Amino acid sequence: MKRMMGALAGAFLAAGMLCGCGESVDENKPIAEVQAEAAKLDAKQLEAKIEACKKFIEAKKVKADALAKKIGEIPLKDMLGDEAKNLKQEASKIAESVSKVTAQMDAYAKELKNKGAAK
Repeated sequence: MKRMMGALAGAFLAAGMLCGCGESVDENKPIAEVQAEAAKLDAKQLEAKIEACKKFIEAKKVKADALAKKIGEIPLKDMLGDEAKNLKQEASKIAESVSKVTAQMDAYAKELKNKGAAK
């Protein structure tokens, strides 16, 4: 249990370091709001938003990899237990989060492309 908590603390620290600089990402921001915001931003700001999304996704990938490793270490006879179920739930939340941020990044990229084509 101590090892698991240490690994989680390390993953959160790494994620904090990756996401701590520059733009922040709100994974719960509705896409319509992201699109409206993107329309008001210039190319440099859009690039910063896209980079922030990439960093967010990379940090989530680190967490997902750590969870996958933990799930893989659970003996087959314990796969239906609470620990495995909790880890799988957490992995599902990470996947949902990455999906939301990917959609936001796509909206910023589309707007950046539109602004580049308009020049």
